[in-house]
Amino acid sequence: MWICPTRSRPGNLARLLAVEFSTPVTVIVDDNDPMLQGYIDLDIPIIIGKQRPLSEVYNDVFEEYPDLDWYGFLADDVVPATPGFDRLLVEAAGRDGLAFGDDGINGERHATHFVLGGDLVRSVGWLSLPGLERLYIDTVWNDIARGVHRYLPHVKMTHHHFSNRKARYDATYRKPGKAADKAIYEAWRKT
Repeated sequence: MWICPTRSRPGNLARLLAVEFSTPVTVIVDDNDPMLQGYIDLDIPIIIGKQRPLSEVYNDVFEEYPDLDWYGFLADDVVPATPGFDRLLVEAAGRDGLAFGDDGINGERHATHFVLGGDLVRSVGWLSLPGLERLYIDTVWNDIARGVHRYLPHVKMTHHHFSNRKARYDATYRKPGKAADKAIYEAWRKT
């Protein structure tokens, strides 16, 4: 399943979900989101829960669904452009790999919106390194999956991000826990 946490961006979510998916998408929204009604008005299935760090959101999904064949990470500021992108990534990941397309920012250097094979996730025991708030989640998986990275350059996924001037900087991009997440990541890498 694709896991798509979103906050204060119902317009972004509507844009993302206008893309045709042939695989399940789980949208997770905070119960205190100031734009909650905008999500409800979209009239799509959403899971509304207590606000918590992104790392916990991912790990809660894994705890609830520990036996899936695959897990996909998808942000609300991404718009897949390649028809059938989801199936292509799921098939490439298989049960033991990490598959990703070209997000228009990182190319093959770094997977940001990707699919993880279920067996790979179960071998680690979590979807996000415990303790992280929201940063370095993808970096950890890039490190773990070295050797089973499966880059699909023909799968285009436009990342509408402020860093490439495709989005305005908003509160969702703020990273107050950046230093703490970096310290947790660096400590983990040394182990």
